Amino acid sequence: MSAEEIREESSGTTEEKPSEEISQVEKTVQIEEACAEEAAQETTEEKPKRKHPWIKRVLLVLLALIVVAGIALALAVQHRLQEKEQGIGVVEAPDTTIELTDSSQKTGAFNAHISFTSMATGDETIGTTVAWDDNWFFEDPTEYNHELATTCSVLSAVANSESSYYQAGSHSKPFMEQALSALGFDEISTSSYQYRSEIFDEVVDFIVGTDDVVAYSVATKHLVNDEGEEKTLYLVSIRGSYGSEWLSDLQMGDASDYEMEAIDHEGFMLAANEIMEDLAVRITEEAQDKGIDDIALLFCGHSRGAAVANIAAAYADDMTLGLRSLAPLDSIYCYTFATPEVTTVDVVEEGLYNNIFNIMNPSDLVPRLPLAQWGYARYGNDLLLPGYGDEGFDARYEEMCDAFTENTGVECPYVPEDREAVDKLIDDLGTAIPEVEDLTSLGGMTALIKDLMSDINPIQVLYGHYPSVYIAWMQSIDAEELQEV
Repeated sequence: MSAEEIREESSGTTEEKPSEEISQVEKTVQIEEACAEEAAQETTEEKPKRKHPWIKRVLLVLLALIVVAGIALALAVQHRLQEKEQGIGVVEAPDTTIELTDSSQKTGAFNAHISFTSMATGDETIGTTVAWDDNWFFEDPTEYNHELATTCSVLSAVANSESSYYQAGSHSKPFMEQALSALGFDEISTSSYQYRSEIFDEVVDFIVGTDDVVAYSVATKHLVNDEGEEKTLYLVSIRGSYGSEWLSDLQMGDASDYEMEAIDHEGFMLAANEIMEDLAVRITEEAQDKGIDDIALLFCGHSRGAAVANIAAAYADDMTLGLRSLAPLDSIYCYTFATPEVTTVDVVEEGLYNNIFNIMNPSDLVPRLPLAQWGYARYGNDLLLPGYGDEGFDARYEEMCDAFTENTGVECPYVPEDREAVDKLIDDLGTAIPEVEDLTSLGGMTALIKDLMSDINPIQVLYGHYPSVYIAWMQSIDAEELQEV
């Protein structure tokens, strides 16, 4: 082989080697690129699964706050219960009945101006003039007394107004003390308003389950009639639903829990029991060896207060058949307003309870609940105020509105046409929830919510429940214009 051929062969071999090296480099680069793409893809797929550290921190902070708030609330509740046990940390009130130092000492028949507040005017103080006659309480309690009933409608409103006096930092007047002083009462106790008028106390009652209560006033007056006969009158005016007590309004109870076929509404019954026990202590101390022949009782209230007054008066009537009577049957009086149905006991219309009168607005939903279809009723006599659709209603309604404006200084918001909506709602509820046991079922609750949301305007219907509306009606009509049910 010549030198030239050798050089050409050598040259060809030299040219082939760089090509192989380049090819190997390219493969390496491609492999590295593929690995990088795969790694990038894995990173991209994993990113959504990762949680930002700040989310965990926020959740931990919220959890810590809930725990701290729960502990703080538990400590606050425990502290409040200890204050209640010790009788401290509340607006001062007498533990027992005290004398009314500014009592008018009025006796016989007279008129008096009574101040109170109204849901229609907020915190503004309003007032009206009422009649009073000591001779009323020597008359037959089964005979309806329209003047006494009208005065009781005002005292029932005053029972609601008293709450503001027992709120810390309030400058509200002691409305009940002032009202009963003007009526010549000698002594009064409103101590039950303690621990039942502050917002936090209502929270405490809700947490510990002590909401089956009411606030009430007990007052006494020495009476002498025109013939010189004497009596000691115990007046009990009961506040309507307040704070967590609304839950007690829904606590109807179960007769089987008491091994009975029928019972009174449990939430109202427990509150009435407290009042009766209080009265028993007071009257026993008063009567001592004299007996109870010269004792008279007067119960009144609005809404929840009406329900409790109705049951308390019925219990007082029942007690006259036993050995522990608080007063003679012919000296027990009761007038209630916007009274709910209170019992499934089937003796409510017996003559024993004819001294109880329940006055209701046909456009007011509250007196229609719990449903009569479920077996509920009221003790005593039911009387209806004039209602939309009644003959001559327009003229009566105009007079009522005038009385309302005179008392409150504002126009009456009550819409009498709501009677039709309330009637329809009650019919619909009776169809959807035929038995009280159906109320707690899913279907029953759904039907209740549906009917309440679709059939009525709850705020508007509430106007017909106002105590000031009942007062105006009572002042603008005569006894003959009330309709017996």
